[in-house]
Amino acid sequence: MSKNRGCGAQPVRVWVHYAQFYLADPDLSTDDLPGPEDAADGILALGADGGCIRTGLHTGYIHVTVHAHTAASAPAPAPEGTEVGAEGDFHSSTGHLTVHSWEDGSIDELPDLAAAGPGRYHLRLTAQGRALGRQVDSCAPDAPVIESYVLETWPLPERVRGSG
Repeated sequence: MSKNRGCGAQPVRVWVHYAQFYLADPDLSTDDLPGPEDAADGILALGADGGCIRTGLHTGYIHVTVHAHTAASAPAPAPEGTEVGAEGDFHSSTGHLTVHSWEDGSIDELPDLAAAGPGRYHLRLTAQGRALGRQVDSCAPDAPVIESYVLETWPLPERVRGSG
């Protein structure tokens, strides 16, 4: 289980396959998580205790950076020039939610997305290079990374937490 809480300012290489990676509690099954077909916006599907993120790249390494905030207020807006963005809410019943590779499981080098413990959170996802990833389709493990994601989470205020 990932014990890494807080912000991870450095990108971490994450292996994707079938154009997806997951957000999941490392101690719960991923069987009931939303899958890529549930991403109404084509990129993000969230549910109870996790979700799925669709990538442009079918197979290869991407970069993922996590900024997990503990304060119940939105951080600064996404930077200008972001190629793709998506946002949504999720509930963490255990207070643990980590990035999971399709094949390798939990990526312990990245912070826990549920940094404030159990409760409801908001997720902002920004991405660069998805179109190029779709065009390239697959990259060898030693190829340069062409696609990157930034995941930002913060707890929802108590009045919103209690209403869901």
